[in-house]
Amino acid sequence: MFAAAGEWEACGDRFYEKHELYTMAWSDVKLDQMRVACARYGGPIAMVRDDRKLVVVSGGITKPVVRIFTAAGETLAAFLWDHGRIAGMGWTNEEDLLIIEDGGEVHMYSMHGQKLPRSFSLGAEVAAERVTDCVVYGDGLVALTGAHRLWTVSNLEEPRPQKLALSGLTEPPHCFAVIEPRHTLSGCVEVLVAAGESVILVDADAANDAGLPNGPVTKLSVAPNGQFVAAFTGEGKLVVWTADFGKFLSEFATQSDTPPEQVAWCGTDSVVLYWEDILLLVGPYGDWVKYSLEEPAVLMTECDGVRLVSDTTHELLRRVPDCLADVYRVGSTAPGKCLLLLLAYLWALLYDARELFDQQNAKADEGLRSIVTSLPEAVATCVDAAQAELDEGRQVALMKAACYGRAFCAAEAFPRDRIVTVCRQLRILNALRAPNVGLPLTAAQAEALAMPVVVSRLINARRHLLALRIATLLGMGPEKVLVHWACTKVSAAADVPDAALRDAIAARLAGCPGARYATVAAHAQAVGRKGLAALLLEHETCAAEQVPLLLGLGEEERALGAALDSGDADLVYLVLFRMQRTLPLQQFLAVLAARPAARSLFNAYCARTEPELLEQINMATGVYEGVAAMRVREALAASARLGRARAAAGGAGRAAEPAAAEVVRLLDRASDLYAQTKEHGFQSRAAAEWARLRRVQAELEAETGNAALLGLSLADTLRQCVRLGNHRAAARLRADFKVSERRFWWLKLKTLAAAKDWEGLESFAREKKSPIGIEPFVAAAKQHGAPDATVSRIIARLPDGKRKAEEYAAAGLLQEAAECAARVRDNDMLSKLQDMIGTVSPLGVAVSQLKDRLQSGGR
Repeated sequence: MFAAAGEWEACGDRFYEKHELYTMAWSDVKLDQMRVACARYGGPIAMVRDDRKLVVVSGGITKPVVRIFTAAGETLAAFLWDHGRIAGMGWTNEEDLLIIEDGGEVHMYSMHGQKLPRSFSLGAEVAAERVTDCVVYGDGLVALTGAHRLWTVSNLEEPRPQKLALSGLTEPPHCFAVIEPRHTLSGCVEVLVAAGESVILVDADAANDAGLPNGPVTKLSVAPNGQFVAAFTGEGKLVVWTADFGKFLSEFATQSDTPPEQVAWCGTDSVVLYWEDILLLVGPYGDWVKYSLEEPAVLMTECDGVRLVSDTTHELLRRVPDCLADVYRVGSTAPGKCLLLLLAYLWALLYDARELFDQQNAKADEGLRSIVTSLPEAVATCVDAAQAELDEGRQVALMKAACYGRAFCAAEAFPRDRIVTVCRQLRILNALRAPNVGLPLTAAQAEALAMPVVVSRLINARRHLLALRIATLLGMGPEKVLVHWACTKVSAAADVPDAALRDAIAARLAGCPGARYATVAAHAQAVGRKGLAALLLEHETCAAEQVPLLLGLGEEERALGAALDSGDADLVYLVLFRMQRTLPLQQFLAVLAARPAARSLFNAYCARTEPELLEQINMATGVYEGVAAMRVREALAASARLGRARAAAGGAGRAAEPAAAEVVRLLDRASDLYAQTKEHGFQSRAAAEWARLRRVQAELEAETGNAALLGLSLADTLRQCVRLGNHRAAARLRADFKVSERRFWWLKLKTLAAAKDWEGLESFAREKKSPIGIEPFVAAAKQHGAPDATVSRIIARLPDGKRKAEEYAAAGLLQEAAECAARVRDNDMLSKLQDMIGTVSPLGVAVSQLKDRLQSGGR
């Protein structure tokens, strides 16, 4: 158990270990004959025959074959490369394989060897100059051309080749390295180019000489955190600088005139140099460790170490984490080690004499007391060490030690959930490292990658069951895993009938409410199984995802029903517009006729944007009242425009005759359309009478030469005729439009009084027996300030003498009131007049005499 420290190598005050991750499953691989690309974070390995080397080809296949393996050497895919010469290849953050031709064509493949549709070209200029070298990083690439120019693509989702500001080179650079955009201040890619005796820092805008005194540089490597640069010089020295070359950090003389084949960072604090059979690790302070290699190897930098892939093994070289060093280092007095030793002693007691342990052996108690003050620290050290440990047996020992010590810690001294969390993480990491999975992540790498990304990578690797279990263990939603499984199932089950496959998928997704059937249906449609896609969409509950796919499947009727059921007007419009474009008009109109809600929405849209289409629809569907209403609205708008034009022309109406006729035509048409429905008889008559009124108004204007009638209501037209003295026209209008006699008299009376046409008012009152009586005439005359004589003559036409006397008195015509009261022998009115006048004035005396005469006559 404690032999771990014996496997370490000391480098200054630090320790390094070389841990074998896998014995490779492949058997026929010779890495020294291959161009190899390893994905970071324990990802897949791609390789193809290196055409830069002389290789004996056997088996009759002359074209290169690209092979893809897991980190454990299990075959994932192999495909024939039938494109141009390969200039470079590498893996993206999404674990897609990029292969770059020397002609600038970039091809993208999944880890299963499937050609992805995101291929692109670096452009005609690159094609002409040819690509001589290429570096692929997380989400982009940098290519070096034969003309010594650099081109970059910094976003593979939207590839836009960009030329960097490198120029003036007369010979090929010795090497170059990329600083990823996430590590630069500008947020753009920067490239370090070793050319001549110096290193040039290149970006899109400038190329600056770093001014290194140690040139020429033959190898460059950037640390995984982007902060440091390691350079191997022509003098055989390894020099480390900050990434901006602002600070020199260290220098190490390798005593080798031959440049290493590879230079890679081991984490962020040491550099590894690889020659054919030697691996040299150089620490940050010039200390070094030398390893002998029996096979060719490929180095892949990780955030906490470097992976070594050889023909038969896959190893991880890393600095031993401090927590592990504290526990395992010989002579360590760290509390964690004491706790581990104490637990080993107790294990021995358990094996030899369970009774002694049950009796709480004194030696165990003494050991515990020796570290009781540092017990929380000891537990934390053991937990951290277990998390960093790669050997499962040692993980168990460390976690047992931590659990034993945790039992004696105060509740607040060490968080209880910490041990549970680490145990859960170790279970996940050990499952990932299993050879059949081949994802050798350390705890530090898993933290840097994040567990959701790990689950995504398992999904892409089609490890759905493991991904589902990890997602469930971590409390993550299983939707993404199940949906991807369903899509994979659709692709793989080409011979399974649609209904059976739908049932199998539905049974699996039934317990996951958040799973989107639309995603699976879209995939089924993409692989040509439209029937299956339609069946799957029956289970989709989100109309916003269901409707567009139904449209894509040609299921317009179902899409319209789903959109209407959702109550989302935008979705309904989406379907209706699609149907309008694709269906014959009569069929589209039949759909609208069968769905009133859809017809109402479409009519509302057409009323705002395409009235001609709305008219066509209404006529075709027999909705004549809708077309009639449109004609009425058009008539109103035309009438308003005509009114404004006449006002602007100062009342001249002859020039507007065509516009006036158009309004009448529209109203006639509206009346005819309304007449075709039984329910709109009133609207038909109203439109017809409006049109007839406008004709009469136009005729009257032509007769009188006055442009003040067109557009008025019937009442206003009558008033205007009276106001203009055209009483014959007013009478004709009254007769034509069946205006009641009472209404006509009221209109004429009010108009004459308002116009103060007292002569006309008197004449009107004398015409014949008034259907509204004489009182309204009296009231109108007094309201509008008629002369007393006029008021008197109108009052004189009242038939009732008493009423006449009252009106005279109310109008202030006291003499006429007294005379009238005397004629009708109204003694009460005379008394009222006497009170109003008094007895001193001559009129008062006369009233008194009249009153006395009536009284004496009465006796």
